[in-house]
Amino acid sequence: MKQTKMMKTPLLKVAVLVLVASGSLAAHAVDFSYSAFGTIGAAVSDQDYRYQRFIDSDVGFKRDSVLGAQVDAQFTPELSATVQAKVAPSMRNDRHWDLSASWAFASWRPNNDWLLRAGKVRIPLYLSSENMDVGQSYDFARLPTEMYSIAPTTDVTGLYITRNWTLPASELSMDVYSGQAKVWIRVASRDTGVGFYDYNTHVSGSVLTWRADDTMLRFGWHHAGTKSIDGPQNPQSVTYVPMVPGVGFYNVSSYTQKIVNDIFTIGFDQRLPDNWRVMLELERNFQHDTDLGANTAGGYLALLKTMDRWTPYVAVSKLKTVGAPARLREAVNQVDPASLVPLVGSAAAAQIGAGQRQLVDGIPFYDQHSLAIGASYAITPHSKVKAELLHTWVKRGSVLVDSPSGGPAVSDQGINVLSLSYNFAF
Repeated sequence: MKQTKMMKTPLLKVAVLVLVASGSLAAHAVDFSYSAFGTIGAAVSDQDYRYQRFIDSDVGFKRDSVLGAQVDAQFTPELSATVQAKVAPSMRNDRHWDLSASWAFASWRPNNDWLLRAGKVRIPLYLSSENMDVGQSYDFARLPTEMYSIAPTTDVTGLYITRNWTLPASELSMDVYSGQAKVWIRVASRDTGVGFYDYNTHVSGSVLTWRADDTMLRFGWHHAGTKSIDGPQNPQSVTYVPMVPGVGFYNVSSYTQKIVNDIFTIGFDQRLPDNWRVMLELERNFQHDTDLGANTAGGYLALLKTMDRWTPYVAVSKLKTVGAPARLREAVNQVDPASLVPLVGSAAAAQIGAGQRQLVDGIPFYDQHSLAIGASYAITPHSKVKAELLHTWVKRGSVLVDSPSGGPAVSDQGINVLSLSYNFAF
């Protein structure tokens, strides 16, 4: 029921706008257009533990599969509305599939220079934000995770304003937006399993994009304030508790209900002679108000070559937590519960050790890099098949890995993933 209520809110906003517009513009015919898209993707790795929620040594279809449809209604040359819905693995748990609205907004274009949208929109956080659910529109088997996992959602309900400038042989646009969303944060604990925690987030930002025939360049700034719904659940700082010189443990000393992120992104997409193409995206996510947050730097570089219907590619990517969260996690990992046994006994030492593991597992920590080699093949102009071999090296750890219970967090390990998919859009 919670998901249904979430979907109704932006859809009702759009419906009200549409009804008002259609009532005042009854003499005009409404033009409808329809489209559909989907990906059926299979993935398998050489590790028993899960990677990216769903990938393990059993062939699975949940990581990449999605089915969606879009309806566009054009009321006048200035006024239109768009609704896009999709069926994909739930963001609230790892078991179910959910029907949700990615787009549900009304648009007003008073002239060629201005565009205003109200409702549920997708923010241009990445180069492929607008089409990231439509696998047929890009050649990667999977958009590089080290870049495309830095935000729990890119869909917000709010206001979106675009200003366009036509330049000689190119176009410049500025997007300014502000909106809200409910998000679920997934935490995999070695002791208690996987849990999902709901938050409300308010995101505002601006994005500058320059487009020419063969080039796209994008700069973005995004400011997010996120509050836990059920109270102050976010650890803010920790304190070292010494038992004897050189022996002790860490304990959470304060909590905060709200955390703030400032995310800066750069995207570059250049088509070269002889059907070569180079893509680059970089991000820096600054975490405020907590020493245990997602303070990251990352990105990817990809090279593609189109040969008739084939497009092979290679991509290298990296995501790393920096600053206070990285230092804190390293310090907590150094705590040896066995050293506490002579001081507090085995039962208390085991309890302290469980607390240290919970603390480590709760930090959104990333230290990994990947190499992807793959290719897409265009069966028709509206469908593709893709294959990719991905090698990810997890250095000190990563929350994208569900570390097995009863042991240390996965580190200094490689994960090899084979992905195959069929993608369509019409």
